[in-house]
Amino acid sequence: MDNYLVMKKSGEIEKLSKSLGFERTYFINEDFVILSNLSQKELLKQASKAKQKKLKVFYRPESEEMVRFALEKTTIDAIFGAELINPKDSVHFLRGGLDQVPCKIASEKEKIVGFSFHELMEAQNKGKLLGRMKFNVSLCRKYKVKMLFLTLFEKSEELRSAKDLQLFLRLLGI
Repeated sequence: MDNYLVMKKSGEIEKLSKSLGFERTYFINEDFVILSNLSQKELLKQASKAKQKKLKVFYRPESEEMVRFALEKTTIDAIFGAELINPKDSVHFLRGGLDQVPCKIASEKEKIVGFSFHELMEAQNKGKLLGRMKFNVSLCRKYKVKMLFLTLFEKSEELRSAKDLQLFLRLLGI
């Protein structure tokens, strides 16, 4: 299991991460980059810049249209946080930010849908977010979309063990 951290790279944090049960630790701006709140043009430009630096590119979309655009037309590796796009659910179904169209595109283009453990820990309404994540996991399974589970912690005090992440995966039904 891998640990993705939103902090500067340090040997101390790597040792701590290894002691918590993670095989590899990735750091922001060293191994990956997170893009968000960008126009379509800016997203294309920033993603290609990051790819030239040989970084993994994760994108946090702010609308369902941007989910589809990012999956169809950009060089990003993964999207995450789609569950946070819609503030309210429909009366008849959960609005998890994904549906069959982006899932089919992600499957065809071999893109990854990510889920953030940190977002769940910080959420005001954890039950609602967890339900949306479960819904998106079921869609990803149905359409054979690759999934990635990210920790994305920003401080060393926030770090959790790999077993905690495995429990999170069990909560999602994996």
